[in-house]
Amino acid sequence: MTATDAGQLYLQRALEQMPRSISLQDREPLSKTHGCLDRTYWAWKFVDFPGARYQEGVYPLAFVFAVDDGGQGYLGNAKVLAWIEAGLDYWARIQYRDGSFDEAYPYEHSLAATAFTGFYVAEALRLVDGALGAETRERTRAALSRTGQWLVRNDETHGFLTNHLAAAAGALIQIGQLLDEPRFIDRSQYFLDRILNHQSTEGWYEEYGGADPGYQTHATFYLARCWQLTGDEALGGSLDRSVEFLRHFVHADGTLGGEYGSRSTQFVYPAGFEMLAGRNETARWIAARLAKSIRHRRVASLETMDAQNFYPLLNNFLFAHQAAKGRDDAAEADRSGRAEPTQSESATVEFPDAGLIKVVRPAYELIVGASKGGVFKVFDRKAGRLVRSDSGFVGRMENGRLVASQALDRSRRADVDDDRITLEAPFYAVNRTVFRPWTFLVFRLVNLTLARVPAVAYWVKSLLVKVLITRRRSVPLTLERTFMLGQTGVAVQDHLRASRPLPLVSLERQDTFSTVHMGSSRYFQINELALADPEAVKTERDVVPVSRLSEGVDLRWSIELADG
Repeated sequence: MTATDAGQLYLQRALEQMPRSISLQDREPLSKTHGCLDRTYWAWKFVDFPGARYQEGVYPLAFVFAVDDGGQGYLGNAKVLAWIEAGLDYWARIQYRDGSFDEAYPYEHSLAATAFTGFYVAEALRLVDGALGAETRERTRAALSRTGQWLVRNDETHGFLTNHLAAAAGALIQIGQLLDEPRFIDRSQYFLDRILNHQSTEGWYEEYGGADPGYQTHATFYLARCWQLTGDEALGGSLDRSVEFLRHFVHADGTLGGEYGSRSTQFVYPAGFEMLAGRNETARWIAARLAKSIRHRRVASLETMDAQNFYPLLNNFLFAHQAAKGRDDAAEADRSGRAEPTQSESATVEFPDAGLIKVVRPAYELIVGASKGGVFKVFDRKAGRLVRSDSGFVGRMENGRLVASQALDRSRRADVDDDRITLEAPFYAVNRTVFRPWTFLVFRLVNLTLARVPAVAYWVKSLLVKVLITRRRSVPLTLERTFMLGQTGVAVQDHLRASRPLPLVSLERQDTFSTVHMGSSRYFQINELALADPEAVKTERDVVPVSRLSEGVDLRWSIELADG
């Protein structure tokens, strides 16, 4: 697939989604919510506030109006321009006086909502500024100025999320350039410095305490856009290191990421790699692999996204289109057929800081999440398919609560040799908290009263992150896992032992399971279906006899593949 082919693929897939995108907007001029893109709020009326991030949908409208609509009638259309203006006006209307926006609940004052919407509104303005009416243009610019001022004064406090900070940097650069405000551009460097200072020497960007390849593709896009806008070579070098890390987690079947990442995500945002392809051969290789996977619908993509990730990915496809179509096909004609840069037929690559291990043998590829309790994936290299996914052991207690061996702990170390990997993983309680009517009522009362004070609002968000994501409650059960690495297969030896009796009803190995609260994980990918193939893996036992845990239970099974 040439760069032009990839560019057309991204445009085609994006244009297929434009009817859905437009349907999400309130397009009735006399409506009180005219221009709102949160259809659950304005049409269904199932929620009590409009999520600001849905206004990111003004960017695809601006794109098809001003750049390319594939002959579908959007280009230069007065109706589309009116919808763009309505979307921009509504975005400005729901902004707080301090310049911030809400994403998850009222009075949140979210850095994510402020940064992401500021970024895409500024990008839309780059495309349609001259076509807008004077009133809309001035209102949007004033709102962007308030956005920049808020980002100058505020930071992300509840956790380190590189993709949020990268969007904040990108928004500030965009707004600073559009409004000729150097202080905004100066502030962008603060966010970029935070990201670069937290980047691991292994190349990964931090997401809630660890490496998450899926979200790193998202962060890489915003950082690549910052690099395009500024030419900052320190940032370019950081992106080169990011790309080198990520190439190890583009799987043999063309997918990326999964339960071994800190946030368990496996979606892909391809634009950053298309944007970096001109400077980095590995980025060019990743871009080609992802484009091929998207063409064959092997990865979680636009057709599988829910409302929360629909617009970020739709916009990303449009940036990927623009980046790919601008490159020289003659120089890249064979890009999709290239071998992985510095590929080896037999190697073991360890990332101790991330707690990730990749084993490559002629017949197979194994990725182990040592920091996530030994979860792993095995791929048949010759067939290019997933043959085993293991998300660890999950047990059900008598009270119905779950415990699991999968939990992020980067201090956990694995012993890695040429033919063996051994690790130990304690079990923790799984938090699957959901709102009930009464708990939601209390939460909303706090939102509408005490949390209107910014300091309280930040405390509430930190509490939510602790309850839903970072809290760990250990249980007296341990998994000792050993991988025995052959040339044509992997054998796994598990030893489970309880240090005292546990009220367990069942304990089973799960192929796909995530213990972390993360709305952006668990999207469907076609390779899940392969895990039902009884011929894919020969397994002695997936169900543990819980009555014997106090004395210890040993399980052994293997995956054998034809020599690649």
